[in-house]
Amino acid sequence: MQFLSTVCMAAIASALFRLIVPENRFAKQISLLIAGIFILAGINAVKGADFSFDKTQYSYEDSADYIGFSGDINRDLQKKVCSEMSDKLYALLNSHEIYPKEIHIAVNISGLYSISITQVELVFEESRRSEAAAAEELLSTELPPEIKTKVIVKE
Repeated sequence: MQFLSTVCMAAIASALFRLIVPENRFAKQISLLIAGIFILAGINAVKGADFSFDKTQYSYEDSADYIGFSGDINRDLQKKVCSEMSDKLYALLNSHEIYPKEIHIAVNISGLYSISITQVELVFEESRRSEAAAAEELLSTELPPEIKTKVIVKE
């Protein structure tokens, strides 16, 4: 900031000096003097300026580490939520004598305090098609309506 103010002050002073001095008389000498003063002011401003190109002010590497750390936490949290939810669903379905081959949980983490389960997918073998229909009916009553239930029967 001091650099800019010094350059502006030198420019204003040289313009005023040119207005005061008559044009015909000593014009070349005055122009040389003004140019010298302007150059000296610029050199002084550059010497006094504090230019800092230090990388420690903001480091992209630190940001990348934070993003990586945040991603690891999200993945761990998703695994934990999916694991606990699938364990509860296996227990619920097994208590009703329904045995799915696989359970897949879709989890959405959109913020610090916003974790939601968006879909539950049950995979059954062809021989357990009747259990698949019963499982879909059971989960539609047990789970909130915002959690979509999908049943897949693999042959």
